[in-house]
Amino acid sequence: MEIIEQAGAFIARHGRAIDQARFAYHFSTGDRDDVVASLQTYQNEDGGFGHGLEPDITAPASNPFATELGLTYCVQAEVPPDHPLIRRTEAYLEQSQDDDGGWRFTPEVYAHPLAPWFQGWEWPNLNPACTLGGLLRTYKLGSPQLHSKIEQLFSERATVTDLTGDDFYAVRPYAYYFMADWQHPQRELYLSGLLWWHIRGHFNNSFSDASHFFAYVRSPDSYVGRRLPAHIIAAQLDRLENEQQPDGGWPSPYAVHWRSPFTIDSLLMLRAFGRI
Repeated sequence: MEIIEQAGAFIARHGRAIDQARFAYHFSTGDRDDVVASLQTYQNEDGGFGHGLEPDITAPASNPFATELGLTYCVQAEVPPDHPLIRRTEAYLEQSQDDDGGWRFTPEVYAHPLAPWFQGWEWPNLNPACTLGGLLRTYKLGSPQLHSKIEQLFSERATVTDLTGDDFYAVRPYAYYFMADWQHPQRELYLSGLLWWHIRGHFNNSFSDASHFFAYVRSPDSYVGRRLPAHIIAAQLDRLENEQQPDGGWPSPYAVHWRSPFTIDSLLMLRAFGRI
């Protein structure tokens, strides 16, 4: 368990309260309620998340990308769908969805420091519309109207060519939208494309690190996890283990504030695949 101990020391030194609560819950003696309590400090009265939960968006105002992260952490911690935090989040997404099916930044978000790639974000966008739709579907939440709008946007914007390149974020909407098991006429098409995207990327060495490889694999029981060749999984797990740094944390190609979330996600993948 040296891997976990070293990672825990890194999180204790460098992690935010939410990072420390997540680590304690998943790998120590922490409680789910502590994860929820920490997330509540980022949740606004309207039910959305802000306040830098997504570190590249510093505004306190609710925004879709921070809300996506909040829901992701809840899914990982198995926060039940009837929890007030989840229901408030659902209400925010219902009330703030645009007629075109997406979500976007409010003017307040642009009034605070914002990463350059977010400053010019185009709306509507499958990212975050499909990522949020997919997370809601994992909880079996969201009104028929909400999901219908996303499906319409998907029918207008989705293209298999997004799965033929090396762009990690071009694939993100499809990986999230179909993470839950639900009926869609093109589900198999896009998930099989996601599978081959992983295989091609493995042999092309196009993943900047193993954390990115596993971000859309998620678990041995996922569509991709069940179908990837065992030798590819093993090689990427070896790589993920070896990417732990001497200070106990995992690297990130982004700003240093992403290292703690990357460290926890890396540990979750190693545990899901039986390495720790």
